[in-house]
Amino acid sequence: MKRLSVEAKVGFFVVIGILILAYMSMKLGRLQYGPDERYEVYGYFDSAEGLVKGVPVQVAGVEVGRVKDITLEAGKAKVILQLDRYVEIGEDVEAVIRTKGVLGDKYVELVLGLPQAPLMKPGGRIQQTVSPTNIDTLLQQLGSIGKDIKELTGTFSGVLGGEEGKASLKIIIDNLQELAQTLNETVKRNQENINRTLDNFSFFSKDLREISGTNKEALREIVTNFREASSQLRETIIALNRITEKINSGEGTIGKLIHDEETVETMNQTLVALRDIAEKIDRGEGTIGRLVKDEETVDNLNTTLSSINEYLQKEQRFQTYIDYRGEYLLDSEEVKSYYSLRIQPKEDKYYLLGIVDDPAGKKKRTVTTTTVGGVTTTEYKEEIEKDKLKFTAQIAKRYYDLGLRGGMFESTGGVAADYYLFDDRLVLSMEAFDFDPDENPHLKFKMDYTPFQFLYLTGGFDNFISDEGKESVFVGIGLQFSDQDLKTLISGVPIPR
Repeated sequence: MKRLSVEAKVGFFVVIGILILAYMSMKLGRLQYGPDERYEVYGYFDSAEGLVKGVPVQVAGVEVGRVKDITLEAGKAKVILQLDRYVEIGEDVEAVIRTKGVLGDKYVELVLGLPQAPLMKPGGRIQQTVSPTNIDTLLQQLGSIGKDIKELTGTFSGVLGGEEGKASLKIIIDNLQELAQTLNETVKRNQENINRTLDNFSFFSKDLREISGTNKEALREIVTNFREASSQLRETIIALNRITEKINSGEGTIGKLIHDEETVETMNQTLVALRDIAEKIDRGEGTIGRLVKDEETVDNLNTTLSSINEYLQKEQRFQTYIDYRGEYLLDSEEVKSYYSLRIQPKEDKYYLLGIVDDPAGKKKRTVTTTTVGGVTTTEYKEEIEKDKLKFTAQIAKRYYDLGLRGGMFESTGGVAADYYLFDDRLVLSMEAFDFDPDENPHLKFKMDYTPFQFLYLTGGFDNFISDEGKESVFVGIGLQFSDQDLKTLISGVPIPR
């Protein structure tokens, strides 16, 4: 067998090295071979300083895309983001330019909004953006604030300087120390009652925190207002500087406190009065004293807080659902509609009220008895009332993945069983009702699948043991909204002015 030459071997290994180098370049450079599995969105920033092409886009610290391009448009930086196809973001998403560490690289962080917000389509615009903080501007503001604080402390030093100022300040501090010591002893003697009250307040605040979780948008507006208020800090410090100048000149109450001996004496008498009040509280006198010392008052307060906690927990568990369901009967080529209201006071129990519009109508049987010549004849006559609605009123109980129902099914008595799969996204149901002794009972098998939050698909076999030829395969869709969903939809509808 002819062996390969040295040149052939070298060429073979060079080709293999080139292929490995090309593969590693595609992996490290995130190049793709085949169709693009990403989509683009964009947003406008007041400043994109330090941001470059190709930096990561993250959600909750997980990389979901890259910055594709940065351009200038209408005086703002237009940043185009390229996101992975599986990543779904709502229209209320917020894009923030952040820094890794103190002096790290810039990247874009996406802060997701409400789960029920509409999904953003490819090519959509991110309305809420936050630009990076300029370090030079921040340092200039901090330097200006530090200068104002230095001037303020220098003014206070001039006001409190001298023997008279020191003596007045010493008297005030001594009285404050005595007051703090008295309050400290009172708290120590009633530590158990205070701890019990604080525990109840802790449970109460936990319930309020869970309730406020559904009001993130309102809280976001409050945070925005706080940011605007912080911009007024400089003006506030300047105003404080003016106040200290008035104090130094002896104007106002505080100025009199520093310069007028009579005012200092009045302040001392006030602190002595506060100390007397603290001693009365310690002896259990007055409303606050009874609150601290009286066991019955503490127990009543704890009972009230516990009742509020129980009420808030019940309010969170109580749910109401409105449902519409349309079934297309393949055999008769007609649509059977269901309108229902589900009241669910607990997770494992609910009540179902509904109206059924059945194209088959409602059967009405008339019995006529006649006697002619001593011979009695009984005549049975059946009529179908097409425009009659049928009613549903059921009670249901769930045991783990199995649910049982009973009550009125389409204006007749019946029972049903439901089996829940895949976190309740798929429900298999068997219903049996209309137990007429002259006819077979109405049996119905159905399967509901929920691919989206408000929409579900249905299909099955209705009245499949009918002896009158009414059996039919059906398919259809349904819509279901909870009371929280309706509140969100109604609050988002603009009110005409």
